[in-house]
Amino acid sequence: MKSKITCHMISSVDGRLQHERYSDMFSGKSRDVVVDAYMQQSSAFNGNGWMVGRKSVQELLFPGTFSHENLSPAKSTTTHIAPKSSPRAAIVVDPKGRIEYSENKIMGEDIITILGKDVSEQYLETLRAKEISYVFGGSDGYNLKEAVDTLYNEFGMEHILLEGGGSLNGSFLKAGLIDELSVMIYPGIDGLSGISSIFEYFGEQGELPAEGQTLELISVKELNDGIVWLQYKFHKKA
Repeated sequence: MKSKITCHMISSVDGRLQHERYSDMFSGKSRDVVVDAYMQQSSAFNGNGWMVGRKSVQELLFPGTFSHENLSPAKSTTTHIAPKSSPRAAIVVDPKGRIEYSENKIMGEDIITILGKDVSEQYLETLRAKEISYVFGGSDGYNLKEAVDTLYNEFGMEHILLEGGGSLNGSFLKAGLIDELSVMIYPGIDGLSGISSIFEYFGEQGELPAEGQTLELISVKELNDGIVWLQYKFHKKA
């Protein structure tokens, strides 16, 4: 058994993620209408947790950066489970332990962070003092399968929503860990080259991060305000 991973995203029709850049809605309504619809659906999945990358968290919530310079390495790299106080968890992928947290919750939900084993002991002490749970994704923090297995085995996470950004989604795609894709399409366009899209895997020239994986369309729904909601199931070739 393992955690089910649903990648749940909102994008423009050209697949871009920065909703503040989207063209205006034909209805004249605020872009926030679509963001609200996305958040409502995220909650409706009833997942055990939702996962985001370090960059998103620092840009939106905790801008401070922890410095590990001249600090001693971690004494132990075993999972730490802090007291649970919310039904879902906010899972933050932060391999180098850069985020300096000012509290132990995101939108009222307990934080679990995924780290690399080369973080400092002082950083782990800080997390424990703030009652923030942590797991390890291998030596460098990028062994996502190891981290997800720990979330299932030690936290009982049967269903996790992967909610970006694009580079985190790309890493999960490359690792073959995504079971379903849910995309809510905003009725507008970004159009600028270089803006992050749903999947952004930074690999070598010629790599095919989705190789061996196919998508089965399982649902198409037209929602209010011109939103289209697509759901796909991932199939992996043996």
